[in-house]
Parts: sequence; structure tokens; C-alpha cells
Amino acid sequence: MAARGKAVRHNEVGEPAYRGAPDVGQILKRMRTQRKLSIRDVAEGSGLSASFLSAVERNESDVSIGRLARIAEFFDQDLGSMLGYSTRLSRPSFVTKSDRVMMNRGRGIRYELLRLPGLNLELAIIAFEPRASFRDELTHEGVDTLYVTAGEIVLRLNDVDYPMRAGECAVYSAGYAHSFRNDSPRPAAALGLTTAHM
Repeated sequence: MAARGKAVRHNEVGEPAYRGAPDVGQILKRMRTQRKLSIRDVAEGSGLSASFLSAVERNESDVSIGRLARIAEFFDQDLGSMLGYSTRLSRPSFVTKSDRVMMNRGRGIRYELLRLPGLNLELAIIAFEPRASFRDELTHEGVDTLYVTAGEIVLRLNDVDYPMRAGECAVYSAGYAHSFRNDSPRPAAALGLTTAHM
């Protein structure tokens, strides 16, 4: 007689598939095929055997954290990012009002900072009026990413100007003095992502 309660799903090899757990085999296969790599390419780059990696992709073999870290390093990922997984994030977390901060970056700049729950990341939503520029240069720990969503913005980093247009993205060390400005007669907007708390 079957026990009452929730039914347990099983994966392709008959083992329990725990809700919220990443499917390592599918992740490995997707990353490999997206980069147009063979199993042998990944094996040579990670120092693992092709037969082992093939078994992992088919969910016929478990993989230790150490071996998984070698695979992640080959793909230039940290382990958590590669798995896209955190037990705290198996359901969506919403950015609350208390996690949203308006910061004064100067006249004609709207700068809203969102502290992303469960991550050591902050997202900045930045709007520039025509000819607006940051009042001060910023310097902080971490790595920043800037993606221009509309108009044209100048990223000034370490005393060098880098003009950027909509659709362009820059990644840089936030340890160097940096600021942004809109030299154009039209509004501009960008999204910023930083690995350090502002």
C-alpha cells in the first residue's frame, strides 16, 4: 500500500528529484552546447575524463563539489553562478521598499539603488537629463557593470572618457575613480550592477 502524502518525482535514472535542486547534467550540457564544445573539450579543459562527464550529462553519475568546481572554473564561472541555485532563491524574492534607496548623484540625475535579496549585488537604475553629470567621482570595492539603455552616456574611469551608446555594456574595477555624464541634448538612461555595497 502506498504511503499517503506528497508524491516524490524521480529523475531519468529513477532517483528522487528534489524540488529546487539543480539538474547538474542539464546545466553542463546546456553550457557546453551553447559554447559549441565537445565533451572532449570540456574534459581536456577541466582535467576530468570524457566518459565521466558524459555520464554526468546523462544523470548516470553524481559529481562531487570538487569536480563540479573544476567544471565551473573551466567555464569561467563560480560554482553558485554556474548552478544558478541557492536554497534561498528556489522561489522569487522581491525587492521591497526598504531595499530601494534614492541617492543624490547631482542635479538632473535620478539614481535609484536596489539591494538584491540573497545576493551580494546592487542594481542601479540611472536616468540622466540632457547635459547632466555626476556631482562627484565614485571609488569603492568590487566590480561594476554599466549597460546603457537609452541615449548616450560618457563613462569617466581613471581620468579617461569612454563614450557609450544604447545597447553598449562596460565592466570595470570600481576601485578606480569613476563617474558618468550625459553630454547630449537628449535624455539618457542606464542600468548599473555592482558587486559591492554602496
